[in-house]
Amino acid sequence: MEGKTLLIALLGIAVCGAPVTEEVKAACTNENLEAVYALAAHHDLAHLVGVALGKMNIPLGEGGKKCKDAAMAAFARHMQQNYAFEQTCAVLEDAKIPFIPLKGSVLRAYYPEPWLRNSCDIDILVREEDLNSAIQVLTEKLSCTHEGKTSHDVGLLVLGSVHLELHYSTIEDYVSPDAQQILSDIWNVAKPAQGKTYCLEMPDALFYFYHIAHMAKHFLYGGCGIRPFLDLWIMDEKMPCDPKARQELLERGNLLTFARGVHKLSRVWFSGEDWDAVAEQTEQFVLKGGTYGTLETYVTVNQAQKGSKLRYMLSRVFLPYDVIKHYYPVLQKNKWLTPVYQVMRWFRIAFCGRADRAIRELQTNAATSATSINTTAQLFKQLGL
Repeated sequence: MEGKTLLIALLGIAVCGAPVTEEVKAACTNENLEAVYALAAHHDLAHLVGVALGKMNIPLGEGGKKCKDAAMAAFARHMQQNYAFEQTCAVLEDAKIPFIPLKGSVLRAYYPEPWLRNSCDIDILVREEDLNSAIQVLTEKLSCTHEGKTSHDVGLLVLGSVHLELHYSTIEDYVSPDAQQILSDIWNVAKPAQGKTYCLEMPDALFYFYHIAHMAKHFLYGGCGIRPFLDLWIMDEKMPCDPKARQELLERGNLLTFARGVHKLSRVWFSGEDWDAVAEQTEQFVLKGGTYGTLETYVTVNQAQKGSKLRYMLSRVFLPYDVIKHYYPVLQKNKWLTPVYQVMRWFRIAFCGRADRAIRELQTNAATSATSINTTAQLFKQLGL
């Protein structure tokens, strides 16, 4: 049993209730578990391998012990994150600032144990007009420190060690205008959580749509990781849902083809469905990119999207207005200043510590093979991206 197959089997044992078979036990040699640990760590899932190994009565070598250690570390991290999450929610509730927990903060309730659904940070959505107030009250009450602002969130450090992504946008319009249009209705349809007034919950169909849209965004950035496929299995198998409502939103957001593609791989991995060609290609892409993607996969995806190395390079030198306006919000009301901010961006790259990455990106752009570009373009076409 090769490393990736063993990893998927162990994840199924840890999360999906798959039985421990003699074949899996026999495959858990120290050599195999060293390889499994490396791949699982690449996807931030080594703790789940440790959980699965804990269900087997077998001796563990160094590779297995690394996974067991990862499980203990994940449990400790969850306890710390959960406390920070509860404190953050309490502060926002008391301040009467509407907010919506996102991603793992919601999904972990449906895993066999909440700590099995780990994450690097806490994700919470607030209205853009409430963003500064939320930052201020969290800073005052929880001694948060500011870690920077992106085109869709503000990074904060809660209680000195827990990362919080305070989102003010669910997805940027330049990533998917159709998805952004649907998700822009989130504040009109979200309802208060049980016993709460300002902590809101998305309807199931919209939460599912957001998950698919977020997966698609990660595909476009070159990496998605295995965990969203586990989440997808959990949403299909454990969460109460209306499949028809989910499908209607996916059709409106032009994500139904993509949803079917990633759903297929999730079912192949964790429910034993038969492989097809698209699932095989999707697996290769996901395993290569890891959780956040690599520079190589990012460049390859964008070359496939742009159609050539030259077009990709030009799009990176001259950011389209729909992209650069998110990095410089002043442009949203003063589009005519775009050339000025293009030049400012070049200076920031050259003199603010970003030159090395820009050089590596250009080198990767030149070195990427036509085969990789064509394979990625074919996969994205099949997935409707």
